[in-house]
Amino acid sequence: MQAVVLHQLGQAPRFGTFRDPDLRAGEILVRASAAVVRPSDLAIARGCHAHMPRELPYICGRDGVGHLADVPHAGRQNVRQGGERVYFRAARSPFGSMAEYVPAEWVVPVPDGVDSAMAAALVGPAMTAWLPLAMRADLYPGETVLVLGASGLVGRLAVQAARLQGAGRVIAAGHRIDMLTALGADALIDLGQPPSVLQHTFATYADDGIDVVVDLVWGKTLELLLSALIQTDGIPMYGNDRGVRIVSVVDRAAGSLIMAPTALRDSRVTLIGCGPANHPPAEDLMLLVEEILGCMRDGELAVDTEQMAMADVENAWGLAQAPERRVVLTLGAP
Repeated sequence: MQAVVLHQLGQAPRFGTFRDPDLRAGEILVRASAAVVRPSDLAIARGCHAHMPRELPYICGRDGVGHLADVPHAGRQNVRQGGERVYFRAARSPFGSMAEYVPAEWVVPVPDGVDSAMAAALVGPAMTAWLPLAMRADLYPGETVLVLGASGLVGRLAVQAARLQGAGRVIAAGHRIDMLTALGADALIDLGQPPSVLQHTFATYADDGIDVVVDLVWGKTLELLLSALIQTDGIPMYGNDRGVRIVSVVDRAAGSLIMAPTALRDSRVTLIGCGPANHPPAEDLMLLVEEILGCMRDGELAVDTEQMAMADVENAWGLAQAPERRVVLTLGAP
């Protein structure tokens, strides 16, 4: 079959042929049509990702959009008909999503009216934005959410996700205020302020109440926020007080955080992470994807994409190095 294949670390993958997948129990065969080049794909090709493939050559890609292949699905009951358009999550290495056929771990139908390339490009980062709020912080309706690092794609989606999940107040903090004004946040914080001014700004908002923080920056900025959240008056938490839940989704490239013991001892802060190791079961992820695709169908979520043929992957790989570019590789009919 045709596929985007990584042969050697440190080099761009090439379009070529690869052996057909051997479908295992519980897997679903998908005929892929669109897969986005994720930052993680670029990092894997460079050889510097936390989860590297165990063997080379390796087909790139983690997820995408395609059509169910018209074949029996081993170990599956009441499977859908072949030809249905679905978003899918690739099941296992070395069979990634940038291929003619993909063994999928699970699939979710793509609603009519949702563009395949946009779904391939948006569902992944939208899940990164949704999960900290819906699963890790367990956001309650009416709570106040602060998004640290709201200028990037995931940060902008986190602002929208907070609103769509019922937040009463959303504060967007980022370095590009011009990009944040269009998000519809209730308040904006410029992270480019001098540290002392930024800490005072955080403290001002903390006085008004912050329930959940989605952290996309880590480092010094989070240190300043933690300092602003320290409680020094000795007032205990009341019965239904859930404190301040800080959920960090930054990766290992973000550097270190220096935190004094008082940041946790003298505050109502709970600091947790959100990543593959603590993602919910597949059934919950599928429900989350259904919600995201529903928001796309209703026009509440969208992203600009650049579509290129999988055969042109070497050029596409270079374009995808820019963080804000969502390059979608396509194969066959959409």
